[in-house]
Amino acid sequence: MILTRGMEGCLYVFPLTAWRRVEEQLESLPLTDPGSRAFVRFFYSGASKARLDNQSRVSIPQSLRAFGGLDDEVVVAGAPNRLELWNPQRWEAAILAVQDDPPRPELLANFTP
Repeated sequence: MILTRGMEGCLYVFPLTAWRRVEEQLESLPLTDPGSRAFVRFFYSGASKARLDNQSRVSIPQSLRAFGGLDDEVVVAGAPNRLELWNPQRWEAAILAVQDDPPRPELLANFTP
């Protein structure tokens, strides 16, 4: 699995197959665009390969723990093709932000729970 910096201050955990698809998408971004280069740098420079130990735990590098504000408690949230690891306070703020400012209806037009 691959751990890397995510959006809104969380960490992303990708299985290798999903990470390969992410790499393909990142490699397709235009090198001539400064924003694309910055995003690729942000995403790749935080990436770290990880494995489960004998007790099914993952060791998170200190640089990623610091980025995510992770200490003793961690919220694990499922997302398409990845897990997200959150500091509990950041998670609560992210959820409240969505409640206060829901996604635009056109983004959810094809969503059927």
